[in-house]
Amino acid sequence: MERIDFLKDELWYGGTVAYGEKYPIDEKSELFFDLDCNDTSNQQNPAFYSDKGRFLWLGHGGKVAFKKGVIEITAKDYDLEKCGETLKDASVGCAMKYYKPTGTTPDKRAFTAPQYCSWTVLLWHQDQKGILDYARSIKEKGYKAGILIIDDTWQREYGVWEFNRNNFPDPDAMMKELKDMGFLVSLWICPYVSPNAPYLSPSIWEHIDEGRVVMNGKDPRFVLWWEGYSAQLDFTRPNAKKWINEQTKRLEDRYGVVGFKLDGGDPQYLGKDLENCNEQSSLWIESIDNAFKESRTCYKLGGKPIIQRLNDKAHLWETSGLSLGLSSIIPLILAQGIAGYYYGCADMIGGGRSSDFIDKSKLDDELIIRWCQASALFPMVQFSYDVWNKEENGVARCCKKAMDIREKFVPYIVSLLENASKTGIPATRYMDYEFPNEGLAGIKDQFMLGDGYLVAPVLIKGADKRTVVFPKGKWKDIEDGKIYEGGKHEVPAPIDKLPVFEKL
Repeated sequence: MERIDFLKDELWYGGTVAYGEKYPIDEKSELFFDLDCNDTSNQQNPAFYSDKGRFLWLGHGGKVAFKKGVIEITAKDYDLEKCGETLKDASVGCAMKYYKPTGTTPDKRAFTAPQYCSWTVLLWHQDQKGILDYARSIKEKGYKAGILIIDDTWQREYGVWEFNRNNFPDPDAMMKELKDMGFLVSLWICPYVSPNAPYLSPSIWEHIDEGRVVMNGKDPRFVLWWEGYSAQLDFTRPNAKKWINEQTKRLEDRYGVVGFKLDGGDPQYLGKDLENCNEQSSLWIESIDNAFKESRTCYKLGGKPIIQRLNDKAHLWETSGLSLGLSSIIPLILAQGIAGYYYGCADMIGGGRSSDFIDKSKLDDELIIRWCQASALFPMVQFSYDVWNKEENGVARCCKKAMDIREKFVPYIVSLLENASKTGIPATRYMDYEFPNEGLAGIKDQFMLGDGYLVAPVLIKGADKRTVVFPKGKWKDIEDGKIYEGGKHEVPAPIDKLPVFEKL
């Protein structure tokens, strides 16, 4: 075991995105990271970044424990370097050495319009009529057509990637209408193969015979995930990569599908006893050849031009235990950016946990509005619940106003993402990242959009104002034009307002 002492007043941030609410790590913190098997539901980069310009990289995995001012490392090797004096220096220095941005972004159409996912509207009952009704209502209410994700249960079975004709009797007609409305259709897929459908082709027996699934000796290694037990494709095998891409290319060519929501493949489901569980997770994402592919969990893919969404959130204001609520989305998006996952999506507005949307009468309208505002200026924004049809309590009106604000910022957001793809500087930034040594460390309920705008959503139920901490200088409210000097100020934030301030 190696031990590294904190520098005086040093703060650390990690590349494990799911722990975003726990950053920064100070000399009083105790936090453990398993970099051999990502046991979270989001992205991980085996890196840590200090606000004193140091970074720590563990390219071959290991275990890292932060214990009250001491970093304990158990690993084959690691790299500790000092490449400047600030958090930005550490983050960019690590990126340029170990996961240099490619200079390319995902297809930019992913950022220029909202993304719509059918999950919370249809849940496990995805069907042709429901999808078309959903899409028509988006257009009828004046929302901009963008990526439309048809979620789980569109397919015949896990591993049988064809429309279930019982629920989608004429997918060609559906796809044509969606395209005519301007939507870019993406399909949910996973790396699993169901063992309970031997009458379907390809059956699990075919995959075993062809050596395409992860094995335990002579038997497939069955994975317990949220939909039960399945075999998993083995992406260290070229024929598994070839087979899954044959399926995606067929769907693209046959139906005009443009992208794929890549779910599952979590290392924690494969098991910590599998030495290459992290590698399998990332190979699953990298195996798909598509400019619109969207990942939720992966390892060491920082800098790659891949859309990265956060895992499903609970319909809660504040995180409670393992149920992450609205309070988590800014910290996690910021953690994505610093770890090299620049093209982030905060998952579904209002949350995406299925149990919260079985009885939609219990949803909190105020929470949905504030969630929409908080997500509006992230690299991507994703709807699922049909807010445009919810006139009560101002939901439709307030959410549309937030999207109108986003539309004005789209060119700026795209320019920031293009810059990130070359420099490693994310679009969404910690306050301390952009303004070091101003006492802004630890602020996670507001963020910088580039170097020009401070975004301060309301995250507390019932609030119609909030305290904003401004860096030095002058800042103008983009809505009412009021000027604020650096320091703490209470600003108005009625239910229809997303507080945004331009740096003068």
